[in-house]
Amino acid sequence: RTLMLIKRQSIASSSLTDTSIFTTFAIVFAAASTPLPTAWGSASLVFLLIAFFLQSLKKNTWLRIRRNSLAWAAMGLLTALAIGMLYGATPLSQAFEFWTKYLKLLAIPIIIGLAPDERLKRLALNAALTALVLSLLVSYARYFGIIPLYTDPNQAYIGFQNRITFGLYTSIASYIFAYRAIKHSDKNWKVAYLILFLSSSFNTLAVNNGRTGYVIFFALTAMFLYRNIQPRWRLPSAGVALITITALLLASPVSRDRIGRSISNAETIQQKAPVEQSSIVIRWQFLKNSIDIIRSAPFFGHGTGSFESQYEKRIVGTTQVGSSNPHNDYLLILSQLGIFGLFFEIFFIVTIYIKARLMNNEPEEWAYALLVAFILYSGLNSTLLDAGEGRFFVVLLAIVLQHSTGHTIKNFAYKNNHSGLD
Repeated sequence: RTLMLIKRQSIASSSLTDTSIFTTFAIVFAAASTPLPTAWGSASLVFLLIAFFLQSLKKNTWLRIRRNSLAWAAMGLLTALAIGMLYGATPLSQAFEFWTKYLKLLAIPIIIGLAPDERLKRLALNAALTALVLSLLVSYARYFGIIPLYTDPNQAYIGFQNRITFGLYTSIASYIFAYRAIKHSDKNWKVAYLILFLSSSFNTLAVNNGRTGYVIFFALTAMFLYRNIQPRWRLPSAGVALITITALLLASPVSRDRIGRSISNAETIQQKAPVEQSSIVIRWQFLKNSIDIIRSAPFFGHGTGSFESQYEKRIVGTTQVGSSNPHNDYLLILSQLGIFGLFFEIFFIVTIYIKARLMNNEPEEWAYALLVAFILYSGLNSTLLDAGEGRFFVVLLAIVLQHSTGHTIKNFAYKNNHSGLD
């Protein structure tokens, strides 16, 4: 009976999937453009929208969206931000402009509606990794003086976008390359993926100076050891990994200088010295002032797009710098939408986790790597507000967590008991 149900579901799923050539192109290009220049990513969202319109008259397109919890979570957060435009002192035009920055969330229901199958998912994820390798090649070409450096010394050796996002991308690439290196059956591919893992890891820790990348790399390393190393080898493996990562950070002039400045900035905060224009000091100011903003309207916040004006009120008469966001997604949502808005962001994260548990093999590794990176990155930057990293997460999460015929019996049994949402 179970086999008959599996067969029936497989037939039903395959009948729902009708991937055109343009849809294939749109999804693959969207995945490949995630680590490339932002303009490419903007174009990819247009292609996804066109592909969706071409398929929007099909009932199954909307059925897939209606039955998918991740689509509801993304649209719920976007709706909460739309409600936030209706109150507060922020002019509607300004609030609307701020809200449009979150429209990238629609990429999730769009991709779910387009329903990439297992073959297309693999193609899209491989395209994303290929683009990451291209970014690494550009980065190393700058590092070795083959092509010109960026004029900004902090961005000197990156591939594309900026050092913070680049560290995020290379950290996740390192995780996937490491997984493929230990899981691939072909020895030649194992060696190739090992080389790619070493290249992306070295770039994250010793070439790029983005501290966010260091934090995410540490976290993903710990998760990789927990998920893919036998229990008896976890502790010694963790010791080796910690020593190696620390040695790379201290041996590289780039990362050593960045860590040294971070320690110096942290000491400045501790000693309550005069304000310095360093990122750590400024982030500390963001934190304190954001908490003050949240306390003044804890339940529903001050409305979408209100952070800049509310922050300005807190720094009048000081030498502190103003900002349109606190470089922390949770603080930004709480400031604008209060606990009401934070509920939707937490629901979004929890939904990713629940769906990640239904994945298997490499898609499961992608899902957990993206989830951990999203949680950490959102604590250090305004993930969903920012163009590059926000698009990176929504596009890849929608592709990775897309339900298809490739699920195992374990996942199928779960879905039979929870048939309302896939």
